[in-house]
Amino acid sequence: MLLRRSVLPVLIATGASVGLGACREAPVYESTGGQFPGRGDMADREALIRRAAAAQGGWTIVPVRYGLLRGTNAWRSHQMTVDIAFDVRTFSIRYVSSVNLDYNGAQIHSAYNDKVRALEAAILRGG
Repeated sequence: MLLRRSVLPVLIATGASVGLGACREAPVYESTGGQFPGRGDMADREALIRRAAAAQGGWTIVPVRYGLLRGTNAWRSHQMTVDIAFDVRTFSIRYVSSVNLDYNGAQIHSAYNDKVRALEAAILRGG
């Protein structure tokens, strides 16, 4: 009986910590159909995306092809890479790869989603 009483709190604490760790994972967020503010051509849109990424910090943006940029953000032992597709009116941000963000094909650490949403918001604000 005494053994059960001493083991039960340990089991409850262990279960709670496992449950809390799982709360940090969420479905991968993809920004689709974002509308650029104001008017602009493709060069203006690329410049806006670059300004937005610079304002968020940690992002490196490289061109892949016309209308497609690849963004990488690295912090501590984590890294994430996204593709930012755009035309003169809209943009989307899609997952490419990650390191140490517990991606399992459908879910990822919430820090990934936080950074994608922050980038998306900065683009929508106009950089």
